[in-house]
Amino acid sequence: MPRIDAGAGNQVAPTVPPSAVSVAELDVTVTVRPEGLAPDGSMALPEDPSVASWYRFGSGPASESGATVIAAHVDSLEYDIGPFARLVKAAPGTIVTVTSVDGSEHRYTVDTVEIADKTGVPWDTVFDRSGSPRLVLITCGGEFDYETGHYRSNVIVTATPLP
Repeated sequence: MPRIDAGAGNQVAPTVPPSAVSVAELDVTVTVRPEGLAPDGSMALPEDPSVASWYRFGSGPASESGATVIAAHVDSLEYDIGPFARLVKAAPGTIVTVTSVDGSEHRYTVDTVEIADKTGVPWDTVFDRSGSPRLVLITCGGEFDYETGHYRSNVIVTATPLP
């Protein structure tokens, strides 16, 4: 009997991957590369906080629905503070530009900036492949826990496409 992938119905249509994100108002420019999952089940991220990851199993900038999720480390002992550290200062209305590998640009306007405790982030909502198209930028933030070596919160910026 053939096996059927239970997740096959939830797959998004192929999309052109993003290659860069910029927020001119905050002097943020990062290279973006497609990533999947890390061994612990979280989204894989490059060690260098000046390089972000696009969740390649989700929606992309040209998708007609769902969240385009792009994340980066906030800092690193090896690389210092990354550009996404400035996302916490994004105000509603801030313009975000995502450039795709084919050179097309997708502009978004920031709706919300949330600082959420890592244990309280609604990850199913963040990575949702349905609903209106939107951009979700994620980094760490809040207080650093020296015992675990991790930040206790995530900064989550949600933006909607501009016409």
